[in-house]
Parts: sequence; structure tokens; C-alpha cells
Amino acid sequence: MDFSRFGRWHRALLAASLACGTVAALADDAPGFDRPGWGFATNPLHAGQFAYEQGLPDWSRQRDAGVTSDLSTYDSLLRLGLGGGTELQLGGTPYNRLHQSGQPSVHGRGDTTLGLKWVPVSGELWSWGLLGTAEFTDGARAFRNDHPAYTLGLDVTQQTGGKFNFGYYAQWQRSGGKDSVQFAPSVGYQFTPQFGTYVEASAQHDGNQGFGSEAGTGLAWQPLANLQFDGWLRHRLGGHAPIWEAGVGVAMYFGH
Repeated sequence: MDFSRFGRWHRALLAASLACGTVAALADDAPGFDRPGWGFATNPLHAGQFAYEQGLPDWSRQRDAGVTSDLSTYDSLLRLGLGGGTELQLGGTPYNRLHQSGQPSVHGRGDTTLGLKWVPVSGELWSWGLLGTAEFTDGARAFRNDHPAYTLGLDVTQQTGGKFNFGYYAQWQRSGGKDSVQFAPSVGYQFTPQFGTYVEASAQHDGNQGFGSEAGTGLAWQPLANLQFDGWLRHRLGGHAPIWEAGVGVAMYFGH
């Protein structure tokens, strides 16, 4: 499995602090966004709030046996706050475009993902949550997985009270009778209440492809409390991983 398909950048949008890469919110109780990057926001939507997050697009490049593959995905995520730190999520890639060297381009819809997030602790210094997802094999033939994938992620946010914050993300995935795991630490820095940056790294073991590692950085700009624009970039460090990944996106939430 390509872990980059499941990871999204963070983070808690708490006033006057950057929670591992996403800019601070303009209100103390504002929810965070799950994109860009690995992990997810540990300050969830409140009951009745709704969020929409969209890649415009996200892109990755891989090279295998002399063949270079470029994949563009318009990754979409819908989130609904249920209350009590719980969210229901529906995700997918309505449009994908794959170009391989020497071959015509292929396009189509990707698989659908259903998720449930639970954040039992969301404090001033530490926050953590769990996100479980099930990915179905309902996409176009060129873009769907061979088997359903079941993922459980743990995200921990450590806030310093200053401009720096730290994140720790771990993930386990089961698909086709094989297990894959990932660990991705991150550091965020707040330039202004509306603008921040982050760096992140990931070590992973894929049940089919073996070990791999990546590192990257990104920016997030929040002109309004409920609106965020992002851009990000990653590069392979070693093993099995995309050579390059990059993307831009937008996220917004509705409700009080």
C-alpha cells in the first residue's frame, strides 16, 4: 500500500499556536483540518459541524523497472461532527490521472473510504486521537486496490506554548492478509496567527513492498477561521516510497 494515500497533514488550530503544521485558528474552540500531510487533526469538529477538504490536486512520481509513473489525484474528504470528540468521515478520489512512460494516460475514480475519528483528550499541552478507516475496492480498475484495506491511526500532538509544536503519528493497516505500519514525527512553526509551516518524516514497512522512508515540508495559510489553503512537498529518503510527492489543497468547515 502507498501510505501517502491515507496520510493527511494535521493539526490542532489552537489560538496563538501552530499544532504541527496547520495554522492557528482565530478562535480557541475552532476545529482543525486533516490535510495536508500525514496524520489528522486532534481538535475535532463539534456536533453538527461539517468540513470539506479537497486536493487540487495531489501528485506523486514513482520509478520501477525503468518505468516512470506520475499520478495526480483529486483527493476529497467529508467530515461530520457527532459530538463527544467523534467524527464520521467519507473520503475518496473522484478523479485520478495516471501517466506511465511509453503508455497512454489513464483516468478514473479511486476507492471510497469510510472512517470514524475519536479524540478523547484535547488539552492545552497534549492532545491525542484515533482514526479507523475501511477502504473499499469500488474504484476504476486502474486505481482500485486488490483487497479492502483497514487502517487504525494514532495521532498525538504536543504543544509547547510557544511557536513550536510537535506531532507523533503511528499507523497500522491490514489488507489482503498482510500488515503495514508507519511512524511519522513532525515539527511545526507558527509565523503569524494565520500562517505556519512544518517539516515531517516517515518510516514505514509495507506488507508487500518492504521498508521505505520519506521527508517533507509544507505551508498552510488560514485567511479565515473556517478556511485554509495548503501546499506541501515530500522526497524519498530510501527504500520503497514515491520519489517525489507534492500537492496543493483547500479545506473549510461550516457550523458553529
